[in-house]
Amino acid sequence: MESLRKSFIGAVSCAVAGMIVLSAATIWLCLAFQSWLLPDSDEIYITVKTIFADGTSLEAVHRITLDREEGTEQENYHIVPGFTVEGKDAQIKEGRIDSVEKIENSVDQLSPKRKLAYRFSQGAMVGFPLLYSILGILLCAIWFYRKKLAVPIRVLSDASAHIARKDLDFAVEYDSRDELGDLCRSFEQMRQTLYENNRELWNMLEERKLLHASVAHDLRNPIAVIEGYAEHLLLSMEAGSLTDRKLRKTAVNLQRAAKRLSCYTESIRHLDKLEEIEIHRRTESLPELLTELIDDFSVMAGQKGITLKRQSSLPQGEVVVDRQILFRIFENIIVNALRYARKEIQVDFTLEPGKLSVIVTDDGVGFDREILKQRDVKLLLRGSGSGEHIGMGLRISRILCKRHDGELRLANLPQGGASVTIVIGIDAPA
Repeated sequence: MESLRKSFIGAVSCAVAGMIVLSAATIWLCLAFQSWLLPDSDEIYITVKTIFADGTSLEAVHRITLDREEGTEQENYHIVPGFTVEGKDAQIKEGRIDSVEKIENSVDQLSPKRKLAYRFSQGAMVGFPLLYSILGILLCAIWFYRKKLAVPIRVLSDASAHIARKDLDFAVEYDSRDELGDLCRSFEQMRQTLYENNRELWNMLEERKLLHASVAHDLRNPIAVIEGYAEHLLLSMEAGSLTDRKLRKTAVNLQRAAKRLSCYTESIRHLDKLEEIEIHRRTESLPELLTELIDDFSVMAGQKGITLKRQSSLPQGEVVVDRQILFRIFENIIVNALRYARKEIQVDFTLEPGKLSVIVTDDGVGFDREILKQRDVKLLLRGSGSGEHIGMGLRISRILCKRHDGELRLANLPQGGASVTIVIGIDAPA
């Protein structure tokens, strides 16, 4: 893994190495230039004025070479012959007076332009290394920022702006193996987690809406059954055809519908998620269970002028099912069928190994083709002359069938009409 610390140390090391090389080269070039400009830089010039006894004077410039012998700490000075005499020629006599007028180095002997160039080279040996240091630090910082910091900072800044706008439909992409790359990957994981949490929360809110809608939907079915029996009872009383047997049967059916209504409200009161409904299987007898299932809805069908037919060749036996779940599913399917059937609804019961199938068909317009393709998404049923409505009962029934180890299948009949197949497991769970 390439770390930012190593990258920073490498960048600084390269910058320092470059500064050292450039400074050394600059100093070497300046020294070479000074050597070319002033080859006798180890010499000094002493101006000596001699006054003789006869009053005459003589000025001479003596060039002295400074030579340090290796291995010693004492400097040896050598007077090099040759001097300039100002005034008339004279011989040195005793009784003269010698005085040093001035001492100059070889630089002072240069012309003004050469002297300026020499002074500039001296300043360059100090100024240019300092300039190289400043430029090296700046270039190193700029390179490191653009190469290692600018891109991830921009990526993280953009990601933060998206999150601030509550927009999680983006991706944090930065392909690097350093610490900032790890930070960007962690930020992407955080974004994905937020996205999943938001989606889960949204789904939970949608389920909550579905649950609230299902409350009214499911409660309406047993209420409609009770209303149907009450109306049937009143009509029988007015017609004078109400017998004790019919009255007793109607009262029993009303009691069952009321009990089912009470069970629905109790289960919904403790319900958090539709998929978390608990299945309470019990042993039920056949075909009595199915007869009871059909009787409740025969009255509702008769009120709408629709015939509810039952076809079954089930033998006497027992199944292990949740009665309330089965009734709830069947109610949803029958109520939907009653909305769109013209004259007839047919219910077929079949037993398969470990499964009970209930096929409900009607002679209505059938399902829209788009609905049949949607499978587990929202179910929309096309009404005849009433626009469209949400098929809440079918969606709830599909979820309940899955909870009961089964499935719900939708189809259209070749001759026209809709077909809904309810399949639930009838075996006790292991």
